[in-house]
Amino acid sequence: MSYDRPEEESSDRFSLDGIQKQQDALARAKENASKKGDRSGGRLMALTNLPLLIALVAFLWWKFH
Repeated sequence: MSYDRPEEESSDRFSLDGIQKQQDALARAKENASKKGDRSGGRLMALTNLPLLIALVAFLWWKFH
């Protein structure tokens, strides 16, 4: 069976060096994902609920006032 991968790539995939490279790449990805500066979407997500909250308060005010 022939694959389109070079022989050295497939043998490196299961060697200890290849595993260490993958673990290092995973650690860098986790570190980049956990940086605080990248999470600017949280406030934007909170604003999407604001019209619903205003409508609910207005309805409750109208209903019970």
